[in-house]
Amino acid sequence: MSGMAGGSLSSVPNGKIIDFDRAELRRVPFQDSLYLWVSARTPETSLELRLAPRIYHDRPDYWGIEVVAISAPQADNDTGVDASLNVVERSVPLVGIIGTKGISVIGANQTKFIKIDDGSF
Repeated sequence: MSGMAGGSLSSVPNGKIIDFDRAELRRVPFQDSLYLWVSARTPETSLELRLAPRIYHDRPDYWGIEVVAISAPQADNDTGVDASLNVVERSVPLVGIIGTKGISVIGANQTKFIKIDDGSF
């Protein structure tokens, strides 16, 4: 299976949806905000990982958050690191992007539905 799928339907229209390895909810110490943390491997070292919420007219049951890669500015000192080792973690606060039941993390290899109850996490 290819590591990259079609274009993004989110706020990052030029991004390519990529595979992700892990997606989990975390609370940051001393804050009341809930965050989505995702671990993924970017298929090329020249790509930057982003978590991009989809745009909706009405609040959905599960708010889609895409794992996307976009072209990053080229660094002057290319390390030549094998892209398969380029594991990156990103997070996004979930304030204002939780559906009525939770969120869905959308990658090229899977979609993970995470149910979020107001008092359960």
